[in-house]
Amino acid sequence: MTTTPRVWVTGIGVVSPLARGAGATMDRLLAGDRGIRRLSLFELPGAAPGLAAEVADLHAADVAPPGEDLGWSRTDAMSVIAVREALAHAGVHPTTSPIDLVLGGTTAGMFETEVTLAALSRDPAAIAPLQQLLSHPLSSTADHVRAAVGPFRRVRSVCSACSSGANAILLAAAWIRAGRSRCVIAGGADGLCRLTYAGFSALSALSADPCRPFDRRRNGLNLGEGAAFLVLEPEDAARARGARPLAELRGFAVGAEAHHITNPEGEGVSAARVMSEAIARAGLTPANIDYVNAHGTATTLNDSMEAAAIGRCFGAEAARVAVSSAKGQIGHTLAAAGAIEAAISVMAIQRGMLPPTIGLEEADPACPLALVTTARAAPVRAVISNSFGFGGTDSVLVFTALDAFPEPPPVSVPSRIVVTGGATVGPLGVLGARGSLAYLDAGPAPAPGAIDVRPADHLDVGKARRLDRAGRLTTIATAAAGAEAGLVFGTPGCTDVGAISGSAFGSVDGSTAFMRRVFDKGAKFASPADFPNLVPSSPIGHASIYLGLRGPVLAVSDLEATAECAMVTAVELLDGGVGGAIFAGSAEEWSVMVDRCLGPLCSGITDRGPRSEGASALLFESGDRADARGAAALARVVWWTSWRDDGAGALADAPLPLAGSSIVVVGRAGDRARLPLVGSPWSAVPLRAVADRAGDHEGAGGFAAVAAVAAVAVGDSATALVLGVARDRGFAILLVPDHP
Repeated sequence: MTTTPRVWVTGIGVVSPLARGAGATMDRLLAGDRGIRRLSLFELPGAAPGLAAEVADLHAADVAPPGEDLGWSRTDAMSVIAVREALAHAGVHPTTSPIDLVLGGTTAGMFETEVTLAALSRDPAAIAPLQQLLSHPLSSTADHVRAAVGPFRRVRSVCSACSSGANAILLAAAWIRAGRSRCVIAGGADGLCRLTYAGFSALSALSADPCRPFDRRRNGLNLGEGAAFLVLEPEDAARARGARPLAELRGFAVGAEAHHITNPEGEGVSAARVMSEAIARAGLTPANIDYVNAHGTATTLNDSMEAAAIGRCFGAEAARVAVSSAKGQIGHTLAAAGAIEAAISVMAIQRGMLPPTIGLEEADPACPLALVTTARAAPVRAVISNSFGFGGTDSVLVFTALDAFPEPPPVSVPSRIVVTGGATVGPLGVLGARGSLAYLDAGPAPAPGAIDVRPADHLDVGKARRLDRAGRLTTIATAAAGAEAGLVFGTPGCTDVGAISGSAFGSVDGSTAFMRRVFDKGAKFASPADFPNLVPSSPIGHASIYLGLRGPVLAVSDLEATAECAMVTAVELLDGGVGGAIFAGSAEEWSVMVDRCLGPLCSGITDRGPRSEGASALLFESGDRADARGAAALARVVWWTSWRDDGAGALADAPLPLAGSSIVVVGRAGDRARLPLVGSPWSAVPLRAVADRAGDHEGAGGFAAVAAVAAVAVGDSATALVLGVARDRGFAILLVPDHP
C-alpha cells in the first residue's frame, strides 16, 4: 500500500460538432442544441440514413507543417486544436516542462487513406509508397500531435473502440499515481470515415432520425466526430506552480465483459462491476455520486444494458442520481466519446449544471433512471463517466469537486512484477517461452509469407468462428502463454486478468477488402460480420471473449515497436494498481499491402530479410498474486522505460549489466544504430536478435521479449535487457531471475 497522489484536472480542450472549444461546446449542450445534420463529408450510396454530426470547416492543412498536409488527417487536426486549447487552459507547455501524451483512437487517417488503399489493393503489383498513407497507422495521430505541439516526453496510442478516450485518461492517471509522470495530457479523437459509416450501417445500428438516448422509440445511433483532451497533474505539482484545478480525477476502473464482440452483456453485470470498482477506488459510495454521464448510444441493447448496470451498481440510489447522454447532440464520436464526456463531466462540476438528454421524449420503461431532459442547475460533487466499447471493454472515470470529500484511500500496488508465462506463434510453430529460446539460435531463415499454423489444432473452431486471422493468432498466443502460467481460463480467477496487444497497421487487408466491396458494389453489400474485425482492438477483444478475460483489455500501436509498447504498458498499469495480471504482445499478419507499401513507408522494413508474420504474448503478474496461486515466475521485471527522439540517455538510470552474464535482446540486429546504447555500460553487452529466424516483420520485437524471458528462465543469462525501437521512439524492459 502507498499514499495515493491526488490527480487534478487543470486544463480541458474540446473540438465537437457543436463548437471548437470546451466552454463553447458546453454552452451549446446546455442550450439543447444539436449538431446532427445531413452528412456532407462524403457520399456513400447504399448506406442509410445519411445523418452524422460533423465538425465544420476542418482541414488538416490548418495544423500540418507547410507542404506536409498530404500525410495528415482530420483526426490529426481535431487533436492538435484540442490539445493546444487544453495546454493553454492549464498554463503549461511541453517546451517548458516535461509533459506526457496519451491518445485514444480508432480511425486515425482512415478517411484520407481508404480510397487509396482500396484502389491499390485491386492491383498488388502497382503498390508503391505514397505520402498520404503516412496518416494510416493508428499511432500517426499521436505522432502528428507531437510534431505540431510537442516535444512530449512519453507518447502512447491506445485503442479499446468506443472507450479509447476514457482509457487514455485512465492510463495517464495510472502513470501519475505510480509517480512516473508529473503532467500528462490525455484524451481521444476520431474523424468520420466511410469505413465506420458503412460498417455501422451494415450492423443496422444507424438511426434515420436524430437519435433518442434512453427513449422508448430509440432505433439506433448517429455517428459523430471530435476530440477532447484533459491535462492531468498530481496535486503537489499543480499547487507548486499555482495552478487552478477544475476537478479531481478521483477514481477509475476498466474491465472486459468477455461476452460478444458487438453486443453488450444484457444484464449489465460486468458494467456494474466496473462502475462499483471505480467508485470504491475513489473512496466513495453510490450515495456520494450526484450525476452519471452515460455512454447512452441510443441503441436498443446498449441503453437497456447501461440502465440495468446503473440499477445494479446504485441500488436504491438509482432513483436519485441524475443521468444524461450527450450523444443526442453530438452523435457517437467513437474513440473521442469517453474523452469528450469526461470533459463534460468536469464542466458539470465546475458550473453546477446538469446537461440534458436531447432526443429523449418518452423514457423507456426498461430504463428506469432519473433522466435529465432539460438542463438544470444542481450541486455536483461527484460524477461518474461511463464508456463501453466493442468487445465489451468497459471503462469508468470518477470526477469530484475539489475538497468535496476526505483524502482517497491508498492504492494497493504490487511489491514486484513477474513474468509467469509466454508464447510465440511463428515460423517455428506455437512455442511456450522456453521453446521460444530457439529464436535466438542460429538456423535457417523462414520462408517468406504466411506461417503454417492451423487454428483447428489450437482452438475450438465453433467458438472461434467469428475470429479473423489476427484474432486467431492473438488468441492462440495468449492461450499458450496462459497455459504455461497455469491459468485456468474462463474461471473467477480471470476476473482481474487483462490483455494488451496490438498491430503496427491493424487489419489492412480486411479494411481494404471491406472498402473495395463498398466502392465496387455499394454500401448495402458491406459485411456486418467483417466490420467488427476492422477495429484495431478487435483481435485482443476476441481473445478476451474466447478465453474469458475480464480485466483491462485494450490495444496499442507504435509501428514496429508495438509489442514492446504493449508490454511496457502492461507493466505500467500493474505498477499503477490496475489489474492483477495482464497478457501483452502483438500480432502481425503477412500482407502484400504492408509488405510493399505501409512497411517500407512507415516502419522502414524492406529488403532486410524474409518478411513473415506472427504473434507473441507474455503474462505479467503481481508477484503476490503469482505466489498465492503457486505459479513459478520465469523472470522478474526490475526496470522499464520508454522514450521519443533518438533515446540519448534513455538507459542512464538502468541497473548495470552483470559482466559475462547479461544480454541485450532485440527484434532486428540491423536496428543497432537506433538503439540508445552509446555511452551506456550496456553498449559492451552481447546483442542478440531474433529476426533471422522469426522473419523480418513489425512483431519481431515481441519474439525477442519472449526469448529474453526464456534466457533468464533457463539460466542462460542473469540479466536480459529487451530493447524495442521504431522511428524516433523506443521501449526497454530489464529482466532478472525471480529469486526468493
